[in-house]
Amino acid sequence: MESSGGTPKNTAFAFPVSGLNDNVEFMGKQLHVQTEDAGFPNTRIVTHVFCKGRVVLSRKSDYPPGIRHGGNMDKIRELMHSQHLQIIQELRNKQAEILDSRKIP
Repeated sequence: MESSGGTPKNTAFAFPVSGLNDNVEFMGKQLHVQTEDAGFPNTRIVTHVFCKGRVVLSRKSDYPPGIRHGGNMDKIRELMHSQHLQIIQELRNKQAEILDSRKIP
C-alpha cells in the first residue's frame, strides 16, 4: 500500500545520523574530513576529504548485514566514528611515510 506521497505506508523512515567534521594538516595543507550517514534508503556511510573545497579522497561503506537504519542509530554512529578516525589515521600514516622517505640515510 502507498500513501498519497507514493511511499509505502509500512516503510520505516529514519533521518540520517549527524555528521562528523575535522580539520587535519597534511604536508602543510589544511584538509577537511567529513563523514556522513547517507540515510534511508541508501544505508551507507560516506567520508570525503576536502582540500580547498575539492574532494581529494572519498570512501563509501555500506551498512553491514543486519543493520536496519531505524533501530540501530548507536551502531551507525559507531561505524561512522570508526570510518572517520580510520581515514584521519591513514592520512597521518601517509604523511609520516612521505616525510620518512625524504630523510637522508
